[in-house]
Amino acid sequence: MRPSILQEKNSNQQEINWYPGHMLKAKKEVAVQLKRVDVVLEMRDARIPISSVNQDFEELLGNKKRILIFNKTSLADKEVTRIWEESYLTQGIPFLFVDAIKKSHLQELLPLSRNMMQKKWSAFRRRGIRPPTLKMLVCGIPNVGKSSLINRLSGRKAAVTGPTPGITKHQDWIKLGNDVELLDTPGLLWPKIKDQETGLKLAITGAIKDSVIGTSQLSIYLIGILKRKLPDKLEKYYKLTPGDLDLFPEDILQKIAEKRGCIKRGGTFDKTRAESIVLRDFRQGKLGRLSFDYPNDSYEV
Repeated sequence: MRPSILQEKNSNQQEINWYPGHMLKAKKEVAVQLKRVDVVLEMRDARIPISSVNQDFEELLGNKKRILIFNKTSLADKEVTRIWEESYLTQGIPFLFVDAIKKSHLQELLPLSRNMMQKKWSAFRRRGIRPPTLKMLVCGIPNVGKSSLINRLSGRKAAVTGPTPGITKHQDWIKLGNDVELLDTPGLLWPKIKDQETGLKLAITGAIKDSVIGTSQLSIYLIGILKRKLPDKLEKYYKLTPGDLDLFPEDILQKIAEKRGCIKRGGTFDKTRAESIVLRDFRQGKLGRLSFDYPNDSYEV
């Protein structure tokens, strides 16, 4: 298997540790709230369906009814997303690929959730009892779009949103009509991210603060992938030449800095500003649709 860009550049990276205190507290609170929950909406990033899996959820959620929601599909490669959808169809797991910002496919979520409860609700009705409110809990890694999903479903700004991971620090029940309540929870990571490539993917897509890994390493990693997967987009957006794309990612970054006027007083290269520009442009979708996790090695980034 071909080594990753990270392995080629720096094989001595340490494991990533970013586990703010509020995450441990939130994990304990989620465990308590789960006793009241009927269905769990586990959100993952459609660009990193594997890297955005929090293995702690498997133990935490147990046998709870669950729907996997892969968000931010408008930023993911269409063909790769199609392959992922086919893969999950064979696994028999309820899932949806959505975009919470653009409301794509969200109309399918509540009917799917209600359908999962029909057997239990029918038992209530046979006894002449009105079925209780459907209680759902939304969980996932930081900045995966939980609050955006809730705001779209509720039709109002019921949860705070933003590009910085870790904005939601507490848990609130939000009513969706007369028969559904939804619990928003803080984004949860696991204490140690031992796989360096996973850490980079999480940071590139916004689940880990840039300062944990550094914009230098993140931007070089990203440019290396864009150079291979979306060279035309990279060349056109930053007005590079075909020859520029033959350079190492660090040198391409310098070319981008020159094109964008990232020059300090005295004419020196403003590396930090150029790094931030590349990361921002990618996260805003200006550099094209890109997936980082693939269903098999032949589609590896």
